[in-house]
Amino acid sequence: MKRFSILTSVVLASLLLTAAGCSKDSVLSDTPQEPTAEQQEIQAFLETSEYALPEEFHSDQDYEDQGVLAEPDENVVSQDTGEAADFLPWVRFVRLARVRPQTEYVIQVPGAGGEGTADVRVIHHIVGAFIVDNSRDRVVNPFVRQFTSIATRNLMLRKTDGAWTVEKVSPTDILSTNDGGTTIHIAGVGTRGSSGTHPEVRLASPDTLLCPDELPRYAPGDTMLVAARAASSAEDGCWLFLHVHGASYGPHAHVIHWRIPFVRDGSDPNLFFARLPLPNVAGGPRVIHVAVDGIGWNTLFGDETAVYNSRMWSVPCVIVP
Repeated sequence: MKRFSILTSVVLASLLLTAAGCSKDSVLSDTPQEPTAEQQEIQAFLETSEYALPEEFHSDQDYEDQGVLAEPDENVVSQDTGEAADFLPWVRFVRLARVRPQTEYVIQVPGAGGEGTADVRVIHHIVGAFIVDNSRDRVVNPFVRQFTSIATRNLMLRKTDGAWTVEKVSPTDILSTNDGGTTIHIAGVGTRGSSGTHPEVRLASPDTLLCPDELPRYAPGDTMLVAARAASSAEDGCWLFLHVHGASYGPHAHVIHWRIPFVRDGSDPNLFFARLPLPNVAGGPRVIHVAVDGIGWNTLFGDETAVYNSRMWSVPCVIVP
């Protein structure tokens, strides 16, 4: 297998935070007010919170395979799709950030919960390039598709004993805004661990606010099972990819970032399944970040005239011993 060695950095977008109770006008104001000391304190808290996507998620440099996708196990996937399953053709890609994402924090204090609460919206503006080899002979001269994307997430915070904590958090909705915007719609995502230790969590909207104990949970060593529905209003359709980002543990701890393609149900072109074994980590709980990444078919397999078309939902999840 050829390695896409010239591709070293991916932007999988950053998880941004869109908080309930903040007005659209406050985000788009041409004359933003200087943040108060309390708002600065909240921003500093969110910049280090485990529920916010780590900075390393902006780059593919942590992929050991430099953008090469893991192949799904057809025998395992058949447990979800039956005998009818469609598999992604050969393709290799990465996303490359042109500049560091511009980040806005829209913070309302007090929040809708009253005194001692805050509603937060975090918005990331991302500019970059999607670099793809879809013919096995473009390692030296791959197709490059420029893009702009915006990512948003909602948070509800509460101050307890003088410290801010996350009371509720939404998935991050990351969508391309170039060339008329994305045509991809993610209709829902469900996930659970293979052990059945924790209940399945289903998300029907990126606006859903979840308490930390309502986030998807897995036991150490579980196989993550994910089902998702997605469609594109464009004729070319789309395909889904599963991303998992977190930290490994032990004497050689480092950042891990896995990416695998979903398998499509052979009888329903909008239904996708993926399975990914998780590490058998000790201690915890450990927060990881899981994303369902929809990419337009023409973005993946088109020629030099194709444009970037993508939509992603990302949510913090927890490995609980």
